Amino acid sequence: MVQGQKENREPVVGLFFGSFNPIHNGHVGIARYLLEKKLCEEVWFVISPCNPFKVDRFLLPETDRLAIVSAAIGGIPGMKACDVEFSMSKPSYTVDTLRVLFDRYPGRRFALIIGGDNVPDFPKWKDYHWIEAHCSIFVYPRPGMVNSEESPSMTFIDAPLFPLSATEIREMIRKGDDISNLVPSEALSLIWKLYSE
Repeated sequence: MVQGQKENREPVVGLFFGSFNPIHNGHVGIARYLLEKKLCEEVWFVISPCNPFKVDRFLLPETDRLAIVSAAIGGIPGMKACDVEFSMSKPSYTVDTLRVLFDRYPGRRFALIIGGDNVPDFPKWKDYHWIEAHCSIFVYPRPGMVNSEESPSMTFIDAPLFPLSATEIREMIRKGDDISNLVPSEALSLIWKLYSE
């Protein structure tokens, strides 16, 4: 089921970085998969105020996105919304956040959760060798993804493929289309309210 899975059985906290603009069922489905397969003990959704590769992209304020994520996963054991980057300098680089988390939670083992579309550009990430040396990396499928191991630290998982992006969901909201089957029901009314303003 999982290609290249390592035998280390120590508890792992999976870090799911993203703008979550908004969070949708695909994000939650990936986190559920990692928890159900016991690849992670917990999954933390790390809300990024500013993605260094998407600095011009429209983003709802990070506090609003944190509220939406918190509502979406509030009743799911093992999932947590993380605002660690809110107090960090912008743009946020994954390696800098990791260093803060390793300092803040000594003894924790962290793994990154990334989409397959990020794999080709991973060598462009700041201090990517440091990331590889300190974290496992779980790669979930994205449309058109080539399933090939780019580094020994990467493990490709068979999580469900979600065909829609957050951008498309925002466009559906703009048009007034029904998104009730695309986002967590617990966050639906908040998503409508904040993205319709």
